[in-house]
Amino acid sequence: MTTKRKQKTLYEIPELLMRFFAWISAAVMLFNMLLIACDVFMRYVFNSPIKGATETATMLMAWVAYAGMGYTLLKGQHMQLGAVYDKLHGRAKHIASFLIYLLATILFAVMIKASWDVFWSSWTIKEKSVAAVTVYVFIGKFGAFLGWVLLTIQALFMTVYCGLGIANPDRYAPILIKSELPTEDELGNFDAPTNQKEGGEAQ
Repeated sequence: MTTKRKQKTLYEIPELLMRFFAWISAAVMLFNMLLIACDVFMRYVFNSPIKGATETATMLMAWVAYAGMGYTLLKGQHMQLGAVYDKLHGRAKHIASFLIYLLATILFAVMIKASWDVFWSSWTIKEKSVAAVTVYVFIGKFGAFLGWVLLTIQALFMTVYCGLGIANPDRYAPILIKSELPTEDELGNFDAPTNQKEGGEAQ
């Protein structure tokens, strides 16, 4: 029996790229956790901390923060407020999404230029932190630049998709956003057991 694969929408085309760097972000976070844990162990057990551990972990935090942001945008997991957006339907929802993602794309593109200038200045002078070992700061700054590039690519795909949705709302479903806030139905489920219990006691 063959399983039918879900057809990807236009804005999901960069998913493999975004997922790859999301895994990079997770791997760097795991490395930082192990490095700090080993540093603490060596410091308090053997009184011999790992040289440059703090500086290395701090420098790599840019990769943790930025490398996975494109994937987060793709999955709709950034902080969002859907109170107004959820009340829109059809073409109106596509228009709202188009304006949001177009503005985001422009902002991210501006940040590409700014983060590149910061990285290039650091690379040119081979900037390094003052530590017991050499820690090149430009590695972390490149991670920030890369994150803005990924965000711009993903936002651009979403903008184009929303534009197609405006032109043909019956063919393209609106991009859904995911909220951590419970819906009215989910809130109602919390009251149901209580009401049943009270009803049982009344009988």
